[in-house]
Amino acid sequence: MQKVTVTITPDLQYFVNAKRTSHNGIEGMLRNELTGQDGVVVLHIDKEVPVEHLVRVAGIATSMNAKVTIATSPELTP
Repeated sequence: MQKVTVTITPDLQYFVNAKRTSHNGIEGMLRNELTGQDGVVVLHIDKEVPVEHLVRVAGIATSMNAKVTIATSPELTP
């Protein structure tokens, strides 16, 4: 299984496997990274990022027959 990590920061910077890319470059980067049949895209997206960015990346990954997983951080209790 091939795993690709996509990170979107609160200031809308995109990273694919820690390599910075643009909003428009995300599809090409994912195509380069997802070369096998069993790809998984793990999304690390800050809660401040508008949901349409998550949906766009998930849609691109799904169109490449990759599974999409959203990584979350546990809430810290005081």
